[in-house]
Amino acid sequence: MGTYIARRLAHAALTLLAVATILFVLFRLMPGDPTAQVISPALDGAAQARLKAAFGLDRPLWQQYLIYLANVATLEWGQSFTTFEPVARIVADRMVNTLLLMSAGLAMAIGFGGALGMLMAWRRGGPLDIGATLAALVFQAAPPFVTGILLLMVLSYNLDLLPSAGMLTPGSKLFGLWEIVTSADFLSHLVLPTAAITVYYLATPMLIMRDSMLEVMGSDYVEFARAKGLSPAVVMVRHAARNALLGIVTVASLLLGFAIGGQVVVETVFSWPGMGKLMVEAATRHDYPVAQATFFMLATLVVGLNLLTDLSYGWLDPRIRTGHAR
Repeated sequence: MGTYIARRLAHAALTLLAVATILFVLFRLMPGDPTAQVISPALDGAAQARLKAAFGLDRPLWQQYLIYLANVATLEWGQSFTTFEPVARIVADRMVNTLLLMSAGLAMAIGFGGALGMLMAWRRGGPLDIGATLAALVFQAAPPFVTGILLLMVLSYNLDLLPSAGMLTPGSKLFGLWEIVTSADFLSHLVLPTAAITVYYLATPMLIMRDSMLEVMGSDYVEFARAKGLSPAVVMVRHAARNALLGIVTVASLLLGFAIGGQVVVETVFSWPGMGKLMVEAATRHDYPVAQATFFMLATLVVGLNLLTDLSYGWLDPRIRTGHAR
């Protein structure tokens, strides 16, 4: 297991190095001067030279790259071009908000999807199987912003049941993460964006779980459990569903990657102050330090979650880690 973990960690580190290198190159290939926000062309040549020296832009490109990698490793992203706050502080605040929303949405999608898929396989061909499949495919075909706008129109604007935007009501006096996430105000703001994420990603774990359950239900160990006289619920949950979960873990990494990309749309529709909304704002304002840090941290989040998925898969199925350890 130790060798398997080391291999996965090495792969993750190389992936992040590749992402950091691509970002370094892309932001230098973009048209225009990325420092125009802080180095005005109206300044005389000597003042511009001093400012470029302060930003390290007067050094050779390879030295800039090495300094950049050192800054990435220490999360030293400099200051925002527009607010002049430390970029690390801005990104850290928004990352927490994104993780709260994404974890809630994916937990609901995977939890409900897995449970529904299990029941659909157990009652194959019944009304639940057919109805849930059709509903999930319809919601998956609709883009997240369409689902989000419909939820806003019905539950917020027309029925006035839930707030339409933000994470907290303006002027809220809540402080501290625990106080915020346990408050009724936060939970009411969380419902709509979580629902938009859940209904969009529900179909994948549901159908994967259904197919996996259908495969394992004809296995010898399931038939043996039935022959021992165990109740159908015990056979379904402890024997069939437990082994079918490997399919959910396998698809989880892909689902996580798509969900992080979809966060940009969901956070923009619901004005959720997360990484996706920050990325759009930074790109619009040409705030390159914030944009670069946001892109890298989202990539780090994807790689980290995929790493956890790989390690979980190796723990669930010892053949995986044994094959990698050879």
